[in-house]
Amino acid sequence: MSDDWRDLLNREIFPFVEYEGYDDKYPTRNIDLISKEQADELRYVSGVLFGAFQRAVQVCQHCGEQFLVDLEIPPQLIPYLQQENVMRLASWLSRFDYVQDEAGELHMVEINADTPCAVVEAYYGNMVACTHFGVEDPNYGEYDKLCSWLNEIFLASEPGVSISTGRFHRKHPFLFACFHDYQEDMATTQFLMRAMKKNTLAVEADDAICFTSFYDLAVRNDGSILLPDGRTANAIYRLHPLEILIEERTPDGDTLGQDFMEGYLNGRFMMFNPPEAIIMQSKAFQALVWALNNNNQGGQRVFTDVESSIIKRYMLPSYFARDFSPAYLQTGSSWIKKPIWGREGAGIEVIDKQGVRMTKDVDSEDIVRRDSRDSMYQLFVEQKKCTAATDSGTMTGYKTLSCFMLGKNPSALYARFSPDQIAGTEAYWLPLGLK
Repeated sequence: MSDDWRDLLNREIFPFVEYEGYDDKYPTRNIDLISKEQADELRYVSGVLFGAFQRAVQVCQHCGEQFLVDLEIPPQLIPYLQQENVMRLASWLSRFDYVQDEAGELHMVEINADTPCAVVEAYYGNMVACTHFGVEDPNYGEYDKLCSWLNEIFLASEPGVSISTGRFHRKHPFLFACFHDYQEDMATTQFLMRAMKKNTLAVEADDAICFTSFYDLAVRNDGSILLPDGRTANAIYRLHPLEILIEERTPDGDTLGQDFMEGYLNGRFMMFNPPEAIIMQSKAFQALVWALNNNNQGGQRVFTDVESSIIKRYMLPSYFARDFSPAYLQTGSSWIKKPIWGREGAGIEVIDKQGVRMTKDVDSEDIVRRDSRDSMYQLFVEQKKCTAATDSGTMTGYKTLSCFMLGKNPSALYARFSPDQIAGTEAYWLPLGLK
C-alpha cells in the first residue's frame, strides 16, 4: 500500500491531481495544520466582509453607471447588472483569499465572486487528506451544507417547481456548463452538479439537472439556451468568466455573448453566479470599498460599525490608479499594481520609491483573461514564509488561505502554496487540518 496520501484521491472526482506539463503533482505531499481559532477567524471575517461587499454592490447598482465604469466593467455588461436576482445576493458561491504578514496576521487580498475554483479540493480532497493523516478536518460537514445550498438555488430557479410531476425537467432542466476539454473546469462543474442532485430525492434528477458542454449549446432568437436534445434551460451554472463571455461571437460573427445576456434579462433563464457577481470580481472593487469606508463618517454611511472596523483591520489600503499619489511611495512601503482583469498573477508588479522591484513572470497566452485598460494599487504585504513537501522536494514559499462562501454564509477553507509571494499557475494545493 502506498504511503502517498494522494493515491487515495479518486481520479474520477479529482482528475487534475496530475497536470499535463507539470512534473510535480498539484497537491503537496504534506498537510498543513491551522488552529481552530484561525479557522474561526477566517470564517467570521469572511462573513462580515461579504455583508459589506453586498452593500457596496448595491451602491454600484443604484448610483448610476459611473461606479461601474470606474470598475472597468465591460460597457456591454452594464445594462444587465441592475435587476435583482432570485437569491437577492450578488454572488451565490464565492471565495475570499487571504495572506499572512510576517507577524502571522491575516489580510484579505481578493474575492473570487464570479467563477471560483478549488471547490473539489476544499469539499472533497481535504477530507481525504485529513483522514489519511489522522487529523480533524476544518471542513467537516461543509459538503452537506454545499448540497443544501445548491438545493435552495435549484428550488428557487422556478417558483412552485415540482420534480415529481415532471414539470421542471421535461422541457427546462437546470443546466451545468463549461468547456469540457478543460479538465479542472469540467471536474468542478460535474462536482457541483452531483452536489445539487444529492438533495433532490427524485429519480428524475438526472433529467432535471444535466451537463452540456459550451461547445454544444446554442442561443435561440428569443434568448433561450438550446440544448442538443431540443430542450431549453431554465437555469445555467456557467464556469466561464462573464467579462470574457460578453464579447464572444459565433463563427459567423453573431453576438453570442450579448444574445445570451439578453435572454437572461428577458427572464428566459436564471444564471448562477448572477451577472452582478462581476462587480465584486473586478480588482478595482476593493478600491471602491476602501474609498466608501474612508467616507463612512457622518451623513451617508454605507457600512455598519462592525463592517467598517473589519475593513480597516483585514483589508489593505487600495486605490484606483487616478487616486494613487506618488507620495504613497515615499513612506518606505511597497505597493502592488494589479491589472483590473488580471488572473493567475499575470501583469502584476510590485513597486516602491526606487521603481519596479518585482514582476510576476507568467505565460499569459495560456490564461483566459480580459485585457485591462487600467490598474489598481494595493499595499504590498511581506508574507510569512512556510515550507511544503512537493515531488521536487521541500520548498520554502508562501501560503494563501481561503474561505468559501455559500451565499452569505462562510463555509469550507482551502489553502495553496507558492514558491513566490504572488501566486500564479505554479501554485500547489496545500490541504488543511486542525491542530
